Amino acid sequence: MKALSKQNFTTKQRHITARIVSYILTILASLWLLVFILSSSQSTQPKFIAAAIGSWFLFFLFCVYKIYRIKRYHGIFRKGSLSIDELDNMDGIDFEELACDILVANGFELAENTPATGDFGVDILAVKNGMTYAIQCKRYHEPVGIDAIQQVYAGRAYYECHVAVVLTNQTFTSHAQKLADKLGVVLWDRDSLRKLL
Repeated sequence: MKALSKQNFTTKQRHITARIVSYILTILASLWLLVFILSSSQSTQPKFIAAAIGSWFLFFLFCVYKIYRIKRYHGIFRKGSLSIDELDNMDGIDFEELACDILVANGFELAENTPATGDFGVDILAVKNGMTYAIQCKRYHEPVGIDAIQQVYAGRAYYECHVAVVLTNQTFTSHAQKLADKLGVVLWDRDSLRKLL
């Protein structure tokens, strides 16, 4: 299997810390920019000042929210610590990263995210009992269609894995189920994911 290396706790913690530090630095840089704009601006109108401070405050709240989500969802996953409804409200990248932790908590020796771009239809590469898995994650609000099945099937071949899987917080369309049966793609739907939690 291509491009799978052991991802340990300290590497993951360093990555989490780096993301948090980057948000804190972004907040500080944006505060410096706000002060610079206000001090160098010729406008002393209260509307301009209020708009500038209000915009910065909204950006600050966004960064604090992202830091909270990183700390909440990117630690070491423990079974029983999350509900399926919490996964419904995640963004796709958070879902993919958390899925690695969920797999490891359920007996996978390795689970690693592929690069965000150029992943060939595979979001996670994993190993369990000597079997290699190419997994595509779909955090959707509606049933998953055939595109996901086609992509992970092709990605499985590219990464030279034994098993192709689509993991979702939803269900699959009947066409997706038929195609998965024909191609041998494993489907882990909402009920399957609930059991992993």
